[in-house]
Amino acid sequence: MSELDIAQEEKTIQRGERIIGGSFVFVAIRCTLQYIVLPFMLPLLGIGNTFSVVLSTFFEVLALAMITFNIIHLWHTSWRWRYIGLSVVMVTIIAIFLYTDIQYLFNL
Repeated sequence: MSELDIAQEEKTIQRGERIIGGSFVFVAIRCTLQYIVLPFMLPLLGIGNTFSVVLSTFFEVLALAMITFNIIHLWHTSWRWRYIGLSVVMVTIIAIFLYTDIQYLFNL
C-alpha cells in the first residue's frame, strides 16, 4: 500500500468513527428522553399521555432518519455491514414502537 492509500484509509476510518460516535450520543439522548423522561417525569409534571406519545413518535421518526443518514454515509467504509446488522435490529424495534404510538394516536 502506498502512503496515499494509507492516508485515505485513515481518513475513512476517522470519518466512520465520527459518524458512529455522533450516532451513539444521539441514541443515548433519545433513549433517555423516550424511556425515562417521557414515561416517568412528564406524568409527575401533570402533562398528559397524548403529548408524550406525539413526542415519542417524533423521536422515533427522527431515529429512523438518522439510521438512514448513517447508512448512506457509512456505505464506503468498513463499518457498513456491522452498522447495517445493528440497524436491522434497531429499525425493527423502532418500527414496532412507532406502530403502537400511531395506533394509539388514531384511537383517541
